[in-house]
Amino acid sequence: MTDVVAWILAIPVAYLIGAIPTGYLIGRVWRGVDVRRYGSGGTGFTNVMRTLGRTAAVTVLAVDIAKGAVPVVIVSFATDFEIIRAVAGSTSVIGHVYPIYTRFEGGRGVATAYGALLVLSPIAAAAAAVGLLVIAMTRYVSAGSLTGTVIATGTMVILVILGHHEIGLLVFAVAIGIFIPIKHAGNIERLVQGNERQLEAAARPRRSR
Repeated sequence: MTDVVAWILAIPVAYLIGAIPTGYLIGRVWRGVDVRRYGSGGTGFTNVMRTLGRTAAVTVLAVDIAKGAVPVVIVSFATDFEIIRAVAGSTSVIGHVYPIYTRFEGGRGVATAYGALLVLSPIAAAAAAVGLLVIAMTRYVSAGSLTGTVIATGTMVILVILGHHEIGLLVFAVAIGIFIPIKHAGNIERLVQGNERQLEAAARPRRSR
């Protein structure tokens, strides 16, 4: 395939796949609710867990990871250029966070970013799994997500410096290294203040807008 086709797959197609509102759809099918109207208002694993329970949350997590991995795999069949593959992963994350299907109200992009990372750099993905230990020990999903993001970003930079990846991978490293912490700004503030909610906390209804 030509690079033009690869870019089409990496941007609009990757965005539309990443934008599939998994949490919203599961909420509607599972219990007929809009998870955006509960808890944090997000459509990712944590808010679905608090709103609908473990089974629904694990389902959302699996699909959200796939939303990041599939676009990168598709683009990989079209091109060997790492920068285009990295753009595909980044675009799928943007789609998850700002999905056109639900008026740009999505999740924080961690699971989708991890799915893309599994394909782009399995070594960095393995290193980022340390975030799961942080969640297990603290029960703060945000703390684990941020830890995993920092480790993944640092690992990708090191791998590029060592020559294990092309420099194009830094597009994805920079994208998640900046974008995910920004989306967790409120969580970071609550962690510092000591009032961040743990995973098991129930989701309360949000005020109507």
